[in-house]
Amino acid sequence: MGRFFPFLAITMMAAMALAATAYPYKPSGFVPVSHVEKDGHVQYLGEFTVKRYNEQNHAYLKFIQVTEAQVLDRGTEHYTYKLVIKVHNGYAIKFYRSEILQDLSAPGHPPVLNIAYFMPL
Repeated sequence: MGRFFPFLAITMMAAMALAATAYPYKPSGFVPVSHVEKDGHVQYLGEFTVKRYNEQNHAYLKFIQVTEAQVLDRGTEHYTYKLVIKVHNGYAIKFYRSEILQDLSAPGHPPVLNIAYFMPL
């Protein structure tokens, strides 16, 4: 076993190095979206969320802008966004948080957007 152990250790290290190059590290967890106020897609998601909320709840919130956003890449063409959305409710400015699931996997079709939640902060 004395001569076999170093060989085994070197083989294991080589296999780990090969695996690390074959499968590059992809960070897990939500990543902040930079320049949220200028990101047209994120602003669209916020506006979509408020519009859908108004339709389903007979509400009259006015979308102002998304002030914070994070994105999670859940794999090929599947994303989750966490947003903080600034709205006006007719009396005052309020902030809501929302989570949107976006599926881009259907070629030739618009993205499928599902709102997981939309609630006041």
